[in-house]
Amino acid sequence: YRSGYLPSQRREIEKGLRDGTVRLVVATNALELGIDIGGLGAAILVGYAGSISSTWQQSGRAGRGDDAAAAVLVASPNPLDQFLAHHPEYFFGRSPEHALVNPDHLLILLEHLRCALFELPFKEGEGFGKLPPELVREYLDVLVSNNEAHASAEKVFWMADAYPAANISLRSASPANVVLDTEDENGPRTIGEVDLASAVWMVHPRAVYLHEGQQYFVQDLDLTRNTATLIPVGLDYFTEPLRETTIQILSITDQYPISNLQLPVTNYQSPVTKSWGELQVTTQVTGFRKRTWLGGENLGEEPLDLPPSDLQTTGYWLSLSEETITHLRETGNWSSDPNDYGPDWPKIRERVRTRDGFRCQICGLPENGPSTDLRTGRQHDIHHKIPFRNFKTQNGIDLALAHRLDNLITLCSSCHRKAEQNVRMRSGLAGLGYVLSQLAPLFLMCDPGDLGLHVDAAGSVFGAPSVVLYDQVPAGIGFSQKLFEIHDELLTRALQLVSECPCEDGCPSCVGPAGENGIGGKEETLAILKELVV
Repeated sequence: YRSGYLPSQRREIEKGLRDGTVRLVVATNALELGIDIGGLGAAILVGYAGSISSTWQQSGRAGRGDDAAAAVLVASPNPLDQFLAHHPEYFFGRSPEHALVNPDHLLILLEHLRCALFELPFKEGEGFGKLPPELVREYLDVLVSNNEAHASAEKVFWMADAYPAANISLRSASPANVVLDTEDENGPRTIGEVDLASAVWMVHPRAVYLHEGQQYFVQDLDLTRNTATLIPVGLDYFTEPLRETTIQILSITDQYPISNLQLPVTNYQSPVTKSWGELQVTTQVTGFRKRTWLGGENLGEEPLDLPPSDLQTTGYWLSLSEETITHLRETGNWSSDPNDYGPDWPKIRERVRTRDGFRCQICGLPENGPSTDLRTGRQHDIHHKIPFRNFKTQNGIDLALAHRLDNLITLCSSCHRKAEQNVRMRSGLAGLGYVLSQLAPLFLMCDPGDLGLHVDAAGSVFGAPSVVLYDQVPAGIGFSQKLFEIHDELLTRALQLVSECPCEDGCPSCVGPAGENGIGGKEETLAILKELVV
């Protein structure tokens, strides 16, 4: 049961629950509110619901009659779940959160105005909520120009045929949806819909989409008609989208330098600066990865040619000072600097590529001559079998050992990404971003998917190495401002979570995992948090 199903499918499931023909239902939070079914005996929550109020609401689906009932929360490896598992008093000792909603947000406001206008006409000079009459009139003029409303005799009337509340999505603030069409032995039919913003990563061409336990292969995504064509299949793999994100600062609303009072003021004036403001986020789905259902083995990647999507929103970011980074470097707890392969690296690269015949040594893909990769338009990569950073000494990287020819191999871009995943080194800054993004929903009454994460290790966007969390809603809905306000508590809780995690070098429950044979970022993340927590 989920909001992407057609209304008729949802009503059928609800009827089965009420009359007892359906004994068990697997549901998203679409079943959380507004559905009163008295006969449910147990609610099993797979992972924390995202907020205290949602957890109580989902638990309350069971036990609405006189019989005894049970509610069980199964904690996932998610840092938020692990924090609550170790600190249940935080959950049971707090009242449900206040919903963080901005009723004056343009998308929300227009839908409210449509629904209000459907009920009663607006009179000249009438306000709406906290909005002054002049501003309300501007919005009503927009509806009139769209032929949704009609002005007459100093009143504005609803004139569209549609019932406006029926068009409000259960899934997102996005007003547009992509319809999912398929054809089987019963003929053509529509199986559901997804919001437009999610379509490019959920139902992109050649994606595997799951609906009611049935796999569907996406043959085509038509963004001009907002339709996706799918066929039922039975495959042994699923797909993951590959996305690239760039961020641009539009304006800074507020900024505040913060000092760690436990450190000498003369040496550390501002270890971190917290900021929030308007951002332009550009995201493009550049390809997808195939993984086996059993074991999650990477079967390869395929490119996609899809248009980028722009999101103007609000974000909260923290930036490390140069003094903080210098101190972390001196203690060996900073690995976000770019690798310096030395002045002879171009000659070494050419020598290895020549030795390997300008072919990928895993899949055998040749370069198009000695200079370009057929799929990417660039030279093949040279990979260090033993990671480059593993040759670190007190005097820096031992280049002679790192660049031994038997430690270097030619790989195409796709095989290189697979190899790097296996020996991936997670930096402390990436670990910090991971734990903050996973922990923030605890304070915001939102889903982790409502926040975007971007780690700017080079400082190319924010002027210093930074971690940014941004609202995944056009124009923002208040999450970023709230994070700016609770900055101290968020970092304190993050330090507590990472310190208490029993893993040795990072895991999904704290700073995220490294590659199978790589190096995690737990030690570095702890060092950064200890520098920043006031």
